[in-house]
Amino acid sequence: SMSGDAAEGLSAFSMNGGSLTNLNGDIFFVNNTVTDISLNNAVIMNEDENGVFLRAAAAGWGSEGSNGGQVTLTASNQKIDGDILADSVSSVNLILKEGSEFSGAVNPDGEEGEVYVELDSTSKWILSADSYITSLTCEEGTVDLNGYTLYVNGTAYEGGASEGEAIEAVV
Repeated sequence: SMSGDAAEGLSAFSMNGGSLTNLNGDIFFVNNTVTDISLNNAVIMNEDENGVFLRAAAAGWGSEGSNGGQVTLTASNQKIDGDILADSVSSVNLILKEGSEFSGAVNPDGEEGEVYVELDSTSKWILSADSYITSLTCEEGTVDLNGYTLYVNGTAYEGGASEGEAIEAVV
């Protein structure tokens, strides 16, 4: 609602199997709320070439400066194609486990909101552009730079194991 009656709060989305096709915009857009997204072995297609997989950003709802999205996206046995963006008042925790694969970039235009990425030893992130995150937990070999640079808290990631810290949501 753009009428000013939208309230802040908690939300959740879970998908186990099945398929989802997005025709217009971003697949997930989170604003002015704390959201848990859980994906398990779902087929997700984005038919909008300008849309991203996940955008956490301020929009027309809530109080300016504190109306970003706070997202924890947990993917199990999941393929994710597309970018993930978090603006300066938003945060994302991306948890990849059980053979998940993320092909995309995180904030490819530069550092903005806080982003934590965690991969278990069976999952993989293949970069599609330079990416900017705040923190990283991974095993050696789970991040494929693919010719790009991954910046973790402003420093270029050189490969190897990393131990980071998730971002706490503020309700």
